[in-house]
Amino acid sequence: MLNDFWKGLGGKLSERWLAALFSPACLFWLAGLGAWLRGVGWPTVQRLGWAGAAKQWTAGLTELPALLQAAAVVGVLLLLTFSGLLLQFFVHPLVRGLEGYWVLPGPRRRLRERLGRRADADIAALRPLAARPADSLDAESLAERGSLARRVRSVPFDPRRRMPTRFGNVLRASEDRIRAHYGLDPVVCWPRLWLLLPDATRNEVVASRRSVHLTAQVWACAVLSCVWSVWTLWAVPLSLVLAATAYHGFLLSAARLHGDVVESCFDLYRQQLYGALRLPLPEHPLAEYRAGRRLTTYLSAGSRRPELLFTDPPAPGAAPGTPPGAPSGGPPPC
Repeated sequence: MLNDFWKGLGGKLSERWLAALFSPACLFWLAGLGAWLRGVGWPTVQRLGWAGAAKQWTAGLTELPALLQAAAVVGVLLLLTFSGLLLQFFVHPLVRGLEGYWVLPGPRRRLRERLGRRADADIAALRPLAARPADSLDAESLAERGSLARRVRSVPFDPRRRMPTRFGNVLRASEDRIRAHYGLDPVVCWPRLWLLLPDATRNEVVASRRSVHLTAQVWACAVLSCVWSVWTLWAVPLSLVLAATAYHGFLLSAARLHGDVVESCFDLYRQQLYGALRLPLPEHPLAEYRAGRRLTTYLSAGSRRPELLFTDPPAPGAAPGTPPGAPSGGPPPC
């Protein structure tokens, strides 16, 4: 029994430490090691070479008993693990900050206006191209229209809803599209819809959200690596370049993917939300928009309006959202 316990514990610790070795926290400490080598250890490397320098630096460690050497290795792994856990603990405030929620009112307004002017210019440039048939445009105009459409899609159309960062605008624009299409407020409805999603869909949502969090952690570690400028000033520009690459090259793409996945959940499974709440399915898009707004109000503040009528619950074994009388076990209606 104890042998199985220790084997299981050792397996879990090895998995945790292996994950720590490939975590963003490890990137931070590797950057510190590189800065130390550049600022402090480089003269030793030039004098003794890499092999001689490594032998000199590890001379004190190799003279220790094997138990203390193992303790030193475990200490390094524990440091990496603790750093990774600390990053995970602060990932939600970090993401909120990257969205622009923690920006002070003055800079927040100026950043919103700056990004808003760019968005308005893109909208104005897209309108004449979007009004023309695709077969009347040359290759350059088609490419420009596609690029403008992608940028416009990443910013809320309503200026009052815009955020002071591009990352925040991408996520806010995704929320606004759900609200504009179906009348459903994703902030209110998402926790309920999440409970109705199949496991495969949940896994896709979790994977896309994990990608956002991981990239945000890489960005944070890159910014924090500026602290290694105490050993070399090269740490500042290199850290800022890495942070900009993580933000523009990966974080924005991860945010777009996550927004698309959440939108797809509403596209495909919103009927199940109506069915689980015993509300009738809307018959056409306009009715759905109005029903979605009523549903949002009902979930967020409650309602006693008589026009909000309940339907009979679906038959046992029927999929959530199946109207009364539909065959049991069949797909939900479109």
